[in-house]
Amino acid sequence: MKKAQFPVVVRVGQTKATIYKTPSHGCDSFTVVWFEGAVRKRKVFATLAAAELHASSMVNSLSRGETEILRLSGEDRLAFVRAQSALAEFKLGLDSIAVEYRDAKRIAKGKSLVDVAQYYAQNKLRDLPNKTVAEVLEEMLKAKRDEGLSEIYIRDLRNRGKIFAKDFQSNLMSIQMDKIKEWLQAMPVANRTRNNFRLVIQTIFSFAKTQKYLPQDWKEFNSVPVWKTRTEQVEIFTPSEMIKLLSVANDNLIPFLTLGAFAGLRSAEIERLDWSKVNLDTGYITVDASIAKTNSRRLVPLLPNLKAWLKTCAKPEGKIVEYANLPNAVHRMIEATRLPDPKNPKLKLKPVVQWRHNALRHSYCSYRLAQIKNAAEVALEAGNSPQIIFKHYRELVTPKEAEYWFGILPITVNSEVNN
Repeated sequence: MKKAQFPVVVRVGQTKATIYKTPSHGCDSFTVVWFEGAVRKRKVFATLAAAELHASSMVNSLSRGETEILRLSGEDRLAFVRAQSALAEFKLGLDSIAVEYRDAKRIAKGKSLVDVAQYYAQNKLRDLPNKTVAEVLEEMLKAKRDEGLSEIYIRDLRNRGKIFAKDFQSNLMSIQMDKIKEWLQAMPVANRTRNNFRLVIQTIFSFAKTQKYLPQDWKEFNSVPVWKTRTEQVEIFTPSEMIKLLSVANDNLIPFLTLGAFAGLRSAEIERLDWSKVNLDTGYITVDASIAKTNSRRLVPLLPNLKAWLKTCAKPEGKIVEYANLPNAVHRMIEATRLPDPKNPKLKLKPVVQWRHNALRHSYCSYRLAQIKNAAEVALEAGNSPQIIFKHYRELVTPKEAEYWFGILPITVNSEVNN
């Protein structure tokens, strides 16, 4: 058998492939080299027979392609040359690019690939900082504190945000919204709490957009749903129950009770309120944006019975709520409404008045709406929307009951105690 002379050239028409002997680590090796257009290709084989088979296959295939090209008309040949020129920067064969274009067009469902590419570039290829949830959370908390927002609000952001950051430690841009949805859904909590967590997470992403850590047109969080919740049951105190509470309450608890019942301030607002914001001369309470839940300043009128109550305990300045543990003080007040059991004087009956969540504020809104019949005005006083006031507090009490409620004075309670 005649020994092969290298390099070996395999040719069909104008197409050729060259086989080189390229020993490696003491073993035989054969490299086939050919051109596809302007692109040089190569492939290594362990045996000459395998290299020759591949070289023959390639030149035959390429030759058939050249034959087809030769059959192109002048106009088609010009289009072919233009296409090759337009795609030269990518250094790929026209056939490879055609396959890629076909697959992309299918994925885009026939839409313009330029539009699809522009959208992808705007959302995925931007030079955005690599920020984790934990990093964005800390920046946001500092910014909120610098804005003067309440510590209670910031504490809620921090506590819920840290739980989220612990389970999502990746870059903010890489978080998939369906994973957030699954995470929220899996929480063993009521839907209201689930929505509270969702709001905190949304706040984190919104802050990230303001800092340009996310594209300004990023709206993917909209796909995370808001869970349905039951309408909160509005519970109020009756005038007789309020009189009972005021009759047994410690003197230091009176401002908290009366500001909630006769001005409609939220419990958290009262806890943050300073006596300097209560002006008995002008007849208004100033609720600054820094302590308001809605982050907006409002003036609340001092109604005559509330002014009468506060005259007995008002101070020039200082915290209105002096208790380190307000819930304990409220609990002691409720316990004080328990009467001795007539069957066994050593025991006591259940409390005459049961404490109800947000009932002081709910009571004010209900009685005030019945008194003045103006949802917009009540909304301004309570720091709420007219729609909420009308929806939750309309026709819960009568005007006569409202008159009784806002007629509760210190002398009224003293008469109750004496009787």
